[in-house]
Amino acid sequence: CLSRPAQAKLVLPRRPRPGLPPTTAHLTELLSALAKEPATAVVRSAYADPRPAEWLSQRAMIPVVVVPYTVGGSERAVDLIGLFDDTLARLAVLVR
Repeated sequence: CLSRPAQAKLVLPRRPRPGLPPTTAHLTELLSALAKEPATAVVRSAYADPRPAEWLSQRAMIPVVVVPYTVGGSERAVDLIGLFDDTLARLAVLVR
């Protein structure tokens, strides 16, 4: 479980406009922001294109955590409780 959720904070949203992939300029802006305020990981949903997250992860030298977007988004997310359990388990490794 996430016993200290206050430690998790959003550095910058990955997408400047919902529904559109991040631009190179936006990814560069994220990388600059991470240089000033480091993050523990890049979090992306299972349905999202992995390339932008991998690009940022490699340059910032932090891992990518893929969370299921919905029920059925992972093997463990077979129902709503499974979705929450799987998402929290994937995020919990970041605060250990």
